[in-house]
Amino acid sequence: MSDVEDNKLPVESELPPYRQSDARASKPLSDKPLSKFPLWLLPVLAIVLVIGVLVGKYWGNDEEASNESPVANNVQNDSANLKDASIEQAVLSVETVLPSQDNIGNTLSADGTINAKDVANVSAKVNGVAIERILVEEGQRVKAGQILAVFDTDAMEQQVLQAEADVAEAEATLANATADAARVLPLIDIDAISKQEADRYRTAKLQAQASLQASKARLSTQRLSVNNANVVAPVSGIISEKMAEVGMVAGGDPLFTIIKGGILEWRADIDPKLIGEVNVGTPVQVNLPGGDSVMGQVSRIAPTADNNRQITIYASLAANAKVRAGMYQTGEFLLGSSSAQTVPNSAIVSNDGYDYVMLVTNISTKDGKNGHNIGRIKQQRVTLGERFGDSIMLTEPLPAESRLVKQGGSFLNDGDLVRVVDGLSQTGKQATSTDTQARS
Repeated sequence: MSDVEDNKLPVESELPPYRQSDARASKPLSDKPLSKFPLWLLPVLAIVLVIGVLVGKYWGNDEEASNESPVANNVQNDSANLKDASIEQAVLSVETVLPSQDNIGNTLSADGTINAKDVANVSAKVNGVAIERILVEEGQRVKAGQILAVFDTDAMEQQVLQAEADVAEAEATLANATADAARVLPLIDIDAISKQEADRYRTAKLQAQASLQASKARLSTQRLSVNNANVVAPVSGIISEKMAEVGMVAGGDPLFTIIKGGILEWRADIDPKLIGEVNVGTPVQVNLPGGDSVMGQVSRIAPTADNNRQITIYASLAANAKVRAGMYQTGEFLLGSSSAQTVPNSAIVSNDGYDYVMLVTNISTKDGKNGHNIGRIKQQRVTLGERFGDSIMLTEPLPAESRLVKQGGSFLNDGDLVRVVDGLSQTGKQATSTDTQARS
């Protein structure tokens, strides 16, 4: 008994602290002995394990698929959103306008020279006399009888005095001849003098009379020369040229040129094929420098063509201080008016030598959530006519309800989608405030 008790292991509490952990580790898990494991269960456990793995994999795939499906849906939604965003960015906002039907004046353009309708050349009526004063300048308006220039009359006045003396002497000679004849001629009745002597007294009297008449004529001529020493305007008008200079000795050359009445005319040449469109009385508008213009009217048409096979049209112009003879200006014959279709200049797009407008077609309310319509661009080639300020005429009209991009068409291509942001309805008519209020 004592041997058995001696062989017992010591109690864990009786061991020193550093041995207690070793005692716990060496203590058996159970005091019961382990049962023997049956080997025939091993294949069964293997089969069960394989089945469990397969089942777990199946359920795991379903769960993964179920977990991935929301992600896929999100990706698809994001892709759709990106696609919508790309379409939204590709749509430009445009303002559209309708073609206008306007009354356009029909004109025939031509180039021509402005000249005086009629002129008067003024020359001196005296010769060999120097000009002392000039009283007018070019461009000055004068009246008929107005003095233009004055000659030096000192020499002519001396000649007048000499002529007056000659007249006085001739008068005295005539008086003496008359007295002699009156005293002597009665003597012939009593045969106191011969007939030859009587004829001599008669001849002396006649010569004295003729000499007096000649002296008076010379006096009149000298006085007329003095009067003509003033250069006088023969007609009313405008001085267009002044050739006279102080000190110039008068000859036969003109000293001044006067535009009669100050009337100027525009002389333009046109093709004979167009002569039927212009008649006497047709109004004209001649352009002037600085953007001004002057109106006129066709006064006459040349009966024959010139050397260049052109017909000259003469149009009298209204008085205008900016019009000068010799100006070469462009003008138009106003041939009446007609209805024509026009569009804004800003709507025209030029490309490769051709002109286009950008039509907005197939307008719908796809973008109705933003209050705008969507349309598709159609590039339409057009033929242009004359320009009228901010508009230009189309020689081949578009349909009246066509919607044109007002500006910025050069940034668009055929087939582009655009957002319409103007106040035109889908039918192309301007929306009224009443309609707008009704929609709101």
